[in-house]
Amino acid sequence: MFSKESLYINAIKYKAQLKINYKKLQNDTIAETNNSLFIAKDDILSKDIAIKLNNHSSEIDNTYISTLLLQDETELTKKTDFKIKDFEYTSLNNDYDICVSKNTLFETKNYFDKCGIDYIFSAYHVLNLHIEQNPCQNNLVILLFNNQAFCIILNSKSDIVFNKRIELTPFENIKDSRFYENDILGQKLFDEIYYLELNEAIKNTIEEFYKNSKNIFIEKVSLLYNLKQISEEQINSMSESYMIDISYSPLSVEEELFELSKDTHVHKSFIKPRIKPNNNFKNIFITIFSLALILGLFYVFTNYEDIIKNEKIEEKKIENIIDNSINLPNHILKNDSIERRVLKPLEVLPYDVVLKELHIEKNSIKMYANLLSKDTYIKVIQAKLLEDYNSSIIDFKNDNSLILDGIISAEGFKNNYISEFKNYNDTYVKNEFMPIITVTEQIKILFPKDTIVTFKSSFKSEVLTFNYLINVIIQTPLSFFEIINTLNNELYSINISYPISFVKTEAGIEVEFILQFHQNK
Repeated sequence: MFSKESLYINAIKYKAQLKINYKKLQNDTIAETNNSLFIAKDDILSKDIAIKLNNHSSEIDNTYISTLLLQDETELTKKTDFKIKDFEYTSLNNDYDICVSKNTLFETKNYFDKCGIDYIFSAYHVLNLHIEQNPCQNNLVILLFNNQAFCIILNSKSDIVFNKRIELTPFENIKDSRFYENDILGQKLFDEIYYLELNEAIKNTIEEFYKNSKNIFIEKVSLLYNLKQISEEQINSMSESYMIDISYSPLSVEEELFELSKDTHVHKSFIKPRIKPNNNFKNIFITIFSLALILGLFYVFTNYEDIIKNEKIEEKKIENIIDNSINLPNHILKNDSIERRVLKPLEVLPYDVVLKELHIEKNSIKMYANLLSKDTYIKVIQAKLLEDYNSSIIDFKNDNSLILDGIISAEGFKNNYISEFKNYNDTYVKNEFMPIITVTEQIKILFPKDTIVTFKSSFKSEVLTFNYLINVIIQTPLSFFEIINTLNNELYSINISYPISFVKTEAGIEVEFILQFHQNK
């Protein structure tokens, strides 16, 4: 009997990043999970990310890609309300529909045009699902997500009686303002503005609700966050100010989106999923192929002696022909592993931490950073680093300063990379050898003009490897990932190796790493 296999991919856009979560199911049981983070600033999904998503989709027929609206301008309407022509409607719950303009929906669909999309939801869907799973009464529930506050007030029967969506000032606006001085003080200013805006949003929402409703008293305010941006002290201050219980709890939008993508909720998506291939034909084909293979093996065993004689004759005929097959390290897998190692520290650092230097070794990592609070490391950074490393510590150099200089270290990388080889017969022929001068010139072409390329050493294992030290100045981390993409598109086996360092200078980010070029011995 064939097992039922499916893959759920959640792709959520956060400002200039795209976070992708994978869940592989076998017979409706989670068999494997994984996640990736990509730099994504363009108005449409980049080709390299789309290729990766398409590769995953091609492996499993029942692959479903889900996302949230890029611009969530949704509104809740009663199911009995008049439907406007230029809007798309879908269900929120038994009483409410949720609508969005067709233009806004098109933007999201078009963003994923290179790979396709199956489900599109709103943050209101995420909030409503949380309420269904955690019933509450006489409560103002607010989901804080992507610089927006999605507000819902519930009565004593847990029915929605009021809703409102509020825009909050994004960090980019603070950075572009005349009050912005540097990253650390800019983040501190943003935190203060965020707290004041959220405080005002709660106050205005409660006042607006009480103007139209006198029969319901709000007993509690529940704030749900995907990224923590205010402290417990600030929550307690708000609670005392309003004389009402206020909670501040994390909510995994990725996990909620996975639940929304399952069969019981798919009717809430703004679009219908793509038609999936029919596995029946594939199963029949596999069965026929298996029978043919058995018959073929039977024929081989029964005619073994004749086949051996014929093979010896053929071997003599092709004895002088060059074998064009050669196996070298799979540079794409190696570079993808490096990409994940570099992305992780960029992902774990919150916005109130400025990274000055990043050094990555084979089994360790070290970051030099400016922090506003010692608690940031314990509450945010350490736990995330321990997902990939056995231990992590921080050393503060100036405990009494307003801006703290910290050295964050993590040791014992939990490496799950398996070295693999790839056939390069389209590029190489057996016994072809490229001298150091030729390889060096080939590598210089791949990097910006002012890059320093220095030959360091060579060694022989299964193949011959040339090691180069690369020193290049880039302006943003995105440029480093573009370098990886360039290397991955090469037909030669070229990969980045350790140690890798990023140092912030006046000219930009100075990046230094080892580059390996592999060829046949």
